[in-house]
Amino acid sequence: MSDPTKPEASEPAADATEAPESTADATEAPEADADATATTVAEPVATESEQAPRTKRRGLVAILVLVGIVVVLGIVAVIAESIARQQASALIADQVRSTLQLEADHPVDVTIDGVSVLWQALSGRIDKVTVDAADVSFGELVGDLTLIAEGTPIDTAQPADSVQAVYRVAEADVAALAGFLAGSVVNDVQLDEREIRFQTAFSFFGVDFSVGLGVTPSAQDGQLAFTPSSVVLGDERLDAADLQQQFGPIVEPLLTSRLFCVAQYLPQALALTAVQVGDEQLVVVFGAENVALGGPEFSTLGTCS
Repeated sequence: MSDPTKPEASEPAADATEAPESTADATEAPEADADATATTVAEPVATESEQAPRTKRRGLVAILVLVGIVVVLGIVAVIAESIARQQASALIADQVRSTLQLEADHPVDVTIDGVSVLWQALSGRIDKVTVDAADVSFGELVGDLTLIAEGTPIDTAQPADSVQAVYRVAEADVAALAGFLAGSVVNDVQLDEREIRFQTAFSFFGVDFSVGLGVTPSAQDGQLAFTPSSVVLGDERLDAADLQQQFGPIVEPLLTSRLFCVAQYLPQALALTAVQVGDEQLVVVFGAENVALGGPEFSTLGTCS
């Protein structure tokens, strides 16, 4: 009989010999994991410090693009505003020339107040327009005219808040009113102390005298009324009322008021409101309120009653 213990002893030995292979496999596994880890770490990953400059650059580009758009829009708005202002001024100037019956090339300067004509146009109303025209003739008179319109609707059929016309006649040009001032030869015209003073001839009992006459202008039913207010005889200055009281009908031709119609040269909507003798100029003022610039009141010249 064989010994039963020998075969049993040899089998465990074989198992013991195979154990190191398992150990080797276990040893090789970490190396494979290490290779995988090394491969993953090799790919670059942006840190917060690297991402910050990129974000800033993107923000800067966006700001520059926005600024560029704003600048372009601003330039377009300025160009559009300039064109609108020029066109509006040209239309107003042409309308003034037509109303005052001026030559087509007569210089007329138009100023539209306010920051933006386009904005005012969108609101439907122009705040203030000033028109200046030099050397405007009203019959024998020649002067500078200023028109001021406030609260003017874009729709000219609607009434404007107010319109004022100021006509200024220089001292040298007042002499053109000689026939209205005294009805005879007039020279040495001066504007002084609210009077228009000049030298004229006066016949007394067939004898001609040179006298100084002072007249005060006033507004009367669309006319300029020139009323004698003082007389200078030699070195003596007399009040016109006192002179008439002393001499009666004899001096009546000298002291007769003269009328000059100016309403016929302006739209009938503009009423003559004031006349003043200023510093070396005669100032005539007209005005109107709540009147449509496109209505018949502005397309028709006035008359004197």
